[in-house]
Amino acid sequence: MYYMIKERLVPLEDKPQGDLTVKTVQIVTLKEWQTSGATSSVHAESFKSYANIHLCKLENYADYMLGTFCIPSKQNSKQKKRFIYYIHKNGIVFVDDSDLVKALLEKMSHTRTWDTPTLETFFSNFLELLIDKDLLYLEELENRIAKMESTILNGEIAHFNHTLMDFRKELLTLHYYYSQLVEVGEVLGENENDFFNEHNLRLFDFFTRRVSRLQSNVQMLREYALQVREEYQSQIDIKQNNTMRILTVVTTIFLPLTLIAGWYGMNFTYMPELRWKYGYPLVIAISLAIICLSIWICKKKKFL
Repeated sequence: MYYMIKERLVPLEDKPQGDLTVKTVQIVTLKEWQTSGATSSVHAESFKSYANIHLCKLENYADYMLGTFCIPSKQNSKQKKRFIYYIHKNGIVFVDDSDLVKALLEKMSHTRTWDTPTLETFFSNFLELLIDKDLLYLEELENRIAKMESTILNGEIAHFNHTLMDFRKELLTLHYYYSQLVEVGEVLGENENDFFNEHNLRLFDFFTRRVSRLQSNVQMLREYALQVREEYQSQIDIKQNNTMRILTVVTTIFLPLTLIAGWYGMNFTYMPELRWKYGYPLVIAISLAIICLSIWICKKKKFL
């Protein structure tokens, strides 16, 4: 358990004697929370496992607020970290079997300070820590897209579709994640049950606007990825056009030769060239002349 005291968040064992305790922050496991009776049995039963947590959300009830977080991992967007949070008048309880919340609270106790220990200050700081390094991560994603674009322009397009598909799925996951965080920030800002001091609601507004900017950055990256995909398709079209152009030139060159071969392949009895001793060399000369003429015309028309 942690205590919010003046200036910072401290663990229970480090709480100074005589300091006024305003709010408490507690971390419990899912099993402990289900059996504690901290909230209604209906809500406790709705979270029998973390597999039931799919969204970041916050819901208002008569005398408490209950929400969940489902955070995509930056190493693998398919893996997600989940925990429950329960806000009441005297503090907040985190339901987490992992070390995520514990690590964030330890970091907060060493890096975050405040003049007045309020629930709004603590929770807004906690939310900020959840997205603390996200801007740097989005910059890394932008660099990855730029690298993909460079490989396309260099003609290295093998396995591009699979790479881009995974990348777009990751961006889509982030876009939904930030959309949910915006909704959480808006619910906090509405302060429907008067849990928070009106003067401190601006802290949640700051968080909401920051997440909105992150969401806009993700949308920009999605559009950038779409442009890269169009460039990839353009490179495919260029390669196909080059192939078709070569086939067209070859067909143009060999079509007259095919006509000559077909013409003299009829073998009629009274074809004069069949018995002429210079007939074969003449056909060779004509064929070479046709090839040279066809190549010259193609080069003049810039087909080659």
